[in-house]
Amino acid sequence: MIIAISSDENDLNQTVSGSFGRCRYFCLYNTETLEAIFVENSATSSQKNAGAKAAYFLLEQNAGIVVACRFGTIAIVYLRENDIQIVIPQSPKTINEIINQLKKQII
Repeated sequence: MIIAISSDENDLNQTVSGSFGRCRYFCLYNTETLEAIFVENSATSSQKNAGAKAAYFLLEQNAGIVVACRFGTIAIVYLRENDIQIVIPQSPKTINEIINQLKKQII
């Protein structure tokens, strides 16, 4: 499974981004290979529908879980319609903390 985590820096020790559609990067963590890669979010500079564009991109990446601090309505609808789980951390967490927490729940 691919876990997509919003980030403003390409660093596992950064906190999860406050924004989904306009974050600078997504950390894509593969639970099978245990690899994490960062990809640029091409929707960051979109004038409209950044959340929907980001959601579509993550659907193409086969994300099963998406983590961000805030999601727009259209992005939420799109992600739910495509059976992608949405996770909103209750407190600031680093990407590493999120990965470790979700690994425990998935295994």
